[in-house]
Amino acid sequence: MKKSLLKTTLTISFLFCVFSFYSQERIAVIQDSQVKLLDAENGDIIDPSFISLDTGTPKALIQVADEIWVAYQLADKIERYDLDGILLGTIDTGMDNIRGLSVVNGTEVWLCNSGSNNGAPGDAIIRFDLDGNNLGFFPTNPQSDSPFDIIDNGDGEAYISYSGTNNIERRDYNGAFLGNIVEQGVVNFVQQIEIEEPGVILAAVFSVISGGNQNGLYRFSETDGAILDYWSLGNLRGVAKLGNGEILWSSAAGVSRLDPSTGVSELISAGTAQYFGRLSFNCITPPTPTGDSQQTFVQGATLADIVIDPTDVTWFATEDDALNNVNPLPLNTLLVDGETYYAVNIVDGCLSDPFAVTVSVTLGVNEFSNSNFSIYPNPTDGLITLEHTGIISEITVSNLLGQDILNFSPQASKVEVDLSSFAKGIYLVTVSSNRYSKTIRIIRK
Repeated sequence: MKKSLLKTTLTISFLFCVFSFYSQERIAVIQDSQVKLLDAENGDIIDPSFISLDTGTPKALIQVADEIWVAYQLADKIERYDLDGILLGTIDTGMDNIRGLSVVNGTEVWLCNSGSNNGAPGDAIIRFDLDGNNLGFFPTNPQSDSPFDIIDNGDGEAYISYSGTNNIERRDYNGAFLGNIVEQGVVNFVQQIEIEEPGVILAAVFSVISGGNQNGLYRFSETDGAILDYWSLGNLRGVAKLGNGEILWSSAAGVSRLDPSTGVSELISAGTAQYFGRLSFNCITPPTPTGDSQQTFVQGATLADIVIDPTDVTWFATEDDALNNVNPLPLNTLLVDGETYYAVNIVDGCLSDPFAVTVSVTLGVNEFSNSNFSIYPNPTDGLITLEHTGIISEITVSNLLGQDILNFSPQASKVEVDLSSFAKGIYLVTVSSNRYSKTIRIIRK
């Protein structure tokens, strides 16, 4: 019995871990000796001082398993932090003038090195295992020199950008040179690169080629290095694609956000900025919203009228949208009869399971319909009775010429009107209840 209970408890605990934690992505940027966290969807600043860094030009950062590694270009070291931003240790030997770094093949970290002080290998890629142990290096000469950034294409190759020969090249996972993507002489001084989507590479180009292509943000074809798009934005250092399709870029002026469809760029944060990195944090699932799954409203009600706990949920039209946090509905969305809406509790960017509410929308208590209003008899010898489930605020009797003959405010739910003094004929009786009204043709016989 005890073994069975223990097994059940462990199973429940395991399921809780599986369903209560998931990955939450943030884009990190190094700016003014701070690591700032940005929303990966829209680039908004979430934490302006996630990690305070040392002096020595922190240049690039990546996530390595459950750690964050920060490369210092001039301090010639790599600092290792946990995902809470707590310093764990430092790698500070055998490196000089280091730049970008990347996890390659899921098993190693490759680091761009340029200098030869401190026993460093000069223009080379230094290799580490995921525990920070030095695995050696391979030189980037004679094909290229002065490497600045590395990305893994996820298909057996790593791409490396260069400042000296100004190209982007291909290497296999053993470091063997496979050829260039962007040839020498096309642009000058490529810093951070990123695969925007299959077939497209984003590149932050720092300098101008005299009489040739300018500096700025480039889109290159991954297959042949052709220039697909270009934006003249200045001396770029970092680049990162946002989930909404916009592009983050950094320079000495700060962190900016470009809308590629319009070419309009806006400054998000001023101050010298370097490379971007992508971090994934464990997300604790917030409590699922609670409430009645079937709720009834009158016409004109909106999402804000749905009774739910907590009240500050985000609403979606479909379960898929709710699960993926896309296409949220504004609170002033009018409710549609028979529709199901999905509430999600979002806390610090972490999403709860969606809670479905199906709504019924009925006529308002003050609106006139066959179910809530009656007038009788019609035709009449003179006396008519009006009944409404709400309050009748005003009654107007007019002839077919539109001339008012009688008008009064009964403020009652049942009213009798005497038309016996009126000549035989057809009259229009308009009954009102707050903002609703209804006009009926009455025959005085």
